[in-house]
Amino acid sequence: MPNPTNKVNLSSLPDLKNATDDEIVKILTNKGYTQIFTLVDVRLVIGFLSVLVAAAAGGYDYFVGFEKAKAYTGIGVSVYFLLNMALTAWMMYIEKGTIYQGSKDGKKISVTSTTKKYTPIYDLKITETTTSKSTQARKPFTDFFDSHGYIVTKPLEEWIDGIVASIVQDVGAPSTGAKESKKRK
Repeated sequence: MPNPTNKVNLSSLPDLKNATDDEIVKILTNKGYTQIFTLVDVRLVIGFLSVLVAAAAGGYDYFVGFEKAKAYTGIGVSVYFLLNMALTAWMMYIEKGTIYQGSKDGKKISVTSTTKKYTPIYDLKITETTTSKSTQARKPFTDFFDSHGYIVTKPLEEWIDGIVASIVQDVGAPSTGAKESKKRK
């Protein structure tokens, strides 16, 4: 059944990806996974600090005047720039497209998603982080959205259930030591 609150432009890959990412978070939460917010918390702290620096520099300039605040404004701008560079580096090199991290029954999963420009295919990778077992899957967005731009949760949920089940079912079984990776269509 379509979700009437998530209408998106079917011609916009970022909108399709973001709506699908948001729906996956809801699906995993409804399946009993507890979200781990470490990546989001770090991003929030860095962003908050950069805004705090900008507000402090702007406020100081407002109260004492530009000439007296020139040096502090320069420092504030530099610190703001460095914090935003750190935020960009965090998102590019640490998060790497991670949309969800969660745990259930001692099993931790990490979900990353990507799309390629001009290709309406949703690429998903789910990793069971304690064993590094991962599965990659791809599906066209047309499998998850109706012709009016509403996300259809049931096929997405069934797809996610199958992928997660294939990852977590063998956790705890003896391992050969090799990193396993599967591709699902």
